Amino acid sequence: MYDILIRNAALGGSRADIGIEGGRIAALGESLSGEAGYEFDAAGRVAVPGLVDAHLHMDKSLLNERAPYVDGTGAEKGALTRGEKARFTVQDITERAERIILRELRSGAVAVRTNVDVDAIVGLKGIEALLALREKYRGLLDIQVAAFSQEGIFADGQTDRLLVQAMEMGADLVGGHTITCGEGERHIDYILELAARFGVRADFHLDESGNRENYLLPYTARRIKELGLEGRVNGIHMCTLAALTAEERAEALRLIADAGMTATIAPTAISTRHIAPVKELLSAGVPVALGSDNIRDFFNPLGSGDVKQVALLLSYLQRFFTAEDVDAVWRMVTSGGAAVLGIEDYGIVEGGRADVTVFDAVSPAEVIAYQAQPALLVRSGAVVR
Repeated sequence: MYDILIRNAALGGSRADIGIEGGRIAALGESLSGEAGYEFDAAGRVAVPGLVDAHLHMDKSLLNERAPYVDGTGAEKGALTRGEKARFTVQDITERAERIILRELRSGAVAVRTNVDVDAIVGLKGIEALLALREKYRGLLDIQVAAFSQEGIFADGQTDRLLVQAMEMGADLVGGHTITCGEGERHIDYILELAARFGVRADFHLDESGNRENYLLPYTARRIKELGLEGRVNGIHMCTLAALTAEERAEALRLIADAGMTATIAPTAISTRHIAPVKELLSAGVPVALGSDNIRDFFNPLGSGDVKQVALLLSYLQRFFTAEDVDAVWRMVTSGGAAVLGIEDYGIVEGGRADVTVFDAVSPAEVIAYQAQPALLVRSGAVVR
């Protein structure tokens, strides 16, 4: 007797039934026998544990609902954001972030990573809000919370201490921004040393401007190796890769791979700069994930919290059109994204956690092309919809 029996699901190119019992995958195979409390015929539709949205700013989402988007420079948008941050409360952040969490769930996500601002303006309000939401939605959506130094570390005389407090409160990892406030190498050192101190991963907005004068990837890679943090550092954006010569880029890719770095690409960054060459990252063996980044704020008024949209955007921007290309994009928002986030129990396997998302499409290509929504969501062995 199964709690849930999903029949005729498309799994990795073949069809299988999925038997779920006690919150785990109890059996996989063709035409499983036995009764079930709930049975669902997938009819050949594609099944995965769920999508992975590897980069968000949930604490700053939906600001356009109270302060309409205004076109301007990055500095002007940052100033508008800081003005709103000064008004944040824990309740305010919780309400906006929870709406994004629910959107992620409905879109088919099983795991997300959000960078949460920590600084003298907002203090630890965002960390408090997101840590509470992480626990509230545990078992439904895995939420990784990164304590993020958006405004730099040293200028306000508080952020260095606040980052330590955020880690002591239970943040999952620490986030840095290599070009903020001109802090450069000192900023990188502090974030990496904090990651080493707390035994966590580091998530860097790395060379985000796309300008050669902000190229700090080589220093970051060297410091990762010196501190023994290989395999524990993720580079977000890495836009400056697109500004390098072919020879310089080949050396950069070697440094990334040698330091065991992963990459998260947010294709919506194309609105202000070139994005990193994703096919070259993949060819160099670098694990790559995709992220929604900003959602309806001063930097992106049209974000949605559905990583399928950014998968489609990347497909057009860098011509991921062949069958192999589509599979690569699909991995970036599924198993590859899980690898970047360090999720070890991702997969529909016997004995594994019973997270299953059946999309209303018969292939990954259809999911991306048609922006297909889930026909069935199972999280921790329970039917969500």
